[in-house]
Amino acid sequence: MKTLYLITIIIVMALGVVHSALSFKKFEHFSAEAFWFFSAGLVLIFAGIANLMHYQLQLPLSFRYCAVINILLAAFTVLLAVKTHLPTALLVAIFSVIMTFLMLL
Repeated sequence: MKTLYLITIIIVMALGVVHSALSFKKFEHFSAEAFWFFSAGLVLIFAGIANLMHYQLQLPLSFRYCAVINILLAAFTVLLAVKTHLPTALLVAIFSVIMTFLMLL
């Protein structure tokens, strides 16, 4: 399970990198929408970094922080996937839920 947790963390971080990188292709000019799009990728990267720290440290404090981060991320991405019906939103929601579940085990 621990290896699956690490793989899920890496996938979430990779999704964040791809999402942020695509903001330069999707938007031609720096606009508020472009920054919001880019920041969504950063959220995934930072959530992955927090989970990676918990994966390494296994401290009660890192567990509590990651629990809050993962539950909020999973709730938001699931609601986004339900609302938008976009395959990418569904992919992020699935991996956010998996990461939350594996972290709580």
